[in-house]
Amino acid sequence: MGLFDRKNNAADNGSSIEKENENTSGKFPIVSLVVEEVLSMTSTEVSVIGNVRGGTIRQGDELYLLGRGDKSVKTRALILQDTMMNKMDKAEEGTNVSVVLEGLRAGDAEKYDVLSSMNCMEGEINPEEPCNPFLVALLREAKNLQSDRDFMGRIMETIATKAIFLSPCMHPPGQENDESKIGFAVLKGKDGKNYLSVMTDIYELEQLEGLPEKLVQPLDFPKIVSVFAQIPVDGLLINPKSEGFVLSRPLIEALAQHKRKVDNHLAEEKIEKGSPMMLAIPVEEHKPTELLNALSEYMKTEPRIIRAWYAVMIFPKEDKKNHLVVVDTLEDVPEIYGAIGRAGTPFIGDMKLSMQCSAKFGKNVENMLLFYERNDELKV
Repeated sequence: MGLFDRKNNAADNGSSIEKENENTSGKFPIVSLVVEEVLSMTSTEVSVIGNVRGGTIRQGDELYLLGRGDKSVKTRALILQDTMMNKMDKAEEGTNVSVVLEGLRAGDAEKYDVLSSMNCMEGEINPEEPCNPFLVALLREAKNLQSDRDFMGRIMETIATKAIFLSPCMHPPGQENDESKIGFAVLKGKDGKNYLSVMTDIYELEQLEGLPEKLVQPLDFPKIVSVFAQIPVDGLLINPKSEGFVLSRPLIEALAQHKRKVDNHLAEEKIEKGSPMMLAIPVEEHKPTELLNALSEYMKTEPRIIRAWYAVMIFPKEDKKNHLVVVDTLEDVPEIYGAIGRAGTPFIGDMKLSMQCSAKFGKNVENMLLFYERNDELKV
């Protein structure tokens, strides 16, 4: 079902803070359209379909097609058409529209890209005055697409890796001259919970009235995680006067854990329940000696690793094999697995390297090859 099947209205994302009338003066709010469908009429003519948010798109407007991986393509709205394929001079806030884009070819645009009036290319953003047009556009559709895992995954990915927010803060009373002591603005939602409040840009910050004219702190995701470790808040509230998008504390913690895995070059491979798989121990002449030696050398330097086992995972249905390393550790943290992966990557050949902790793998380790065991002498 495409956006042409939706009602023509602006999204109300159920903010827990009362919304006020929008001030549309200046360069904010960002005009955006999240791409729901892509139509390639010819190899040199691409049309995207979506719902206009934040203002008006006019025929001839200069726009940017934004996407994952810092994608930013400058384009222009050549033709606007409504749901009945009638040409339009402009598409106002809340209008479902098809936009034919200048200079794009088949494959340049994909679902959940963003058509935006503002660019977000790296190097054009001042960290002190951040602007997050890609994230802003996604947040505007979050209520409509909250059950879509791919869409919500893009929001989480952007928050954890690219977004820089603005957070109002102030010095505690009596410590105004101490630059190391600041307190962040915490807002109470209608649910009675306390939220660290952050904004995607200056426009959103200016919608918050009644705050002392003190400080504004730029926060990326690692800094947000650090703040959460220091103050007792229930979650993160993004753009409280418009979208009111909430991330609970458990979700922030889970996202931080996932980001640590990504930063350590770990990818979690899901194995469907019931999919046929076998474990095999290679005979001596086919044992991956270089891989096991490299892993053992690293494990000697990591006192939290107690022992490790090896086997080959065989997926007969897919004709695929993976190296499997099961690790018994004193502490199950992503950094250990990331370091194991980096140590083994040069020696894995054409097979993937899968890892699992022994607590989750259970008695299956009894059928595997024990290739490393810490043998530190006990001193009494």
